Amino acid sequence: MERTLGLMAGAGILPGRAAVEARRRGWRVAAFAFEDAPGLAEAADVFIPSTITDIQAVLVGLAAHRALAAVFVGKFWKSSAFSKYDQTDAAGLGLAQGGLSDAALSQMVVATLAGMSIEVLDQRDFLAPWILPAGTLGARAPVAAEWDEIREGFRLAGRLAADGVGQTVVRA
Repeated sequence: MERTLGLMAGAGILPGRAAVEARRRGWRVAAFAFEDAPGLAEAADVFIPSTITDIQAVLVGLAAHRALAAVFVGKFWKSSAFSKYDQTDAAGLGLAQGGLSDAALSQMVVATLAGMSIEVLDQRDFLAPWILPAGTLGARAPVAAEWDEIREGFRLAGRLAADGVGQTVVRA
C-alpha cells in the first residue's frame, strides 16, 4: 500500500524541498498549498490550492487521498487567518475553539488530524538535507562564557515562546 503524506504548505521554498525529500523517502505527496510555495507543484504528486477559510475542503482532501501522516512546512501568516476569520468555515472555526494562540491552534490541529488517524510528523525529518548538523560552525568552539550566553538565550527563547511572544531573541 502506498503511503500518502499530506503536506500543509505555507509560503517559501521549504515546502517544495520537503516534498522532494518525502518522495525520495517513498511517500506519495498530496500538497495543500495555502501560500505561494515555489517548486511545490512540480515536486508533489498531487497539488491542491487551499485556503485558510475552507478547512473542511482540506480535511476532505486528506481523507480522499488517504493520508496517513501530515507535515506543516513553510510560513503560515497568522495575520491572514485573523483577517479572514469572519469568512472561515465551521471546520476552521472549530480549530479556534481552544483559543487563537499558536499553542492552542496547534493542539486543535493535531487533535483533529489524530481523530482522522493522521499522524503529524516533524518537518525536520523532511528538511534534513538542508539542516546543518550539530557541531562548531565557526573557526573555533564557543568558550565557557559564550556557552553561558547561548544557554541563557535558549532559556529566554523558550520562555518567550511559552508566552507566545515573537520568534526572535536578541540579548545584549
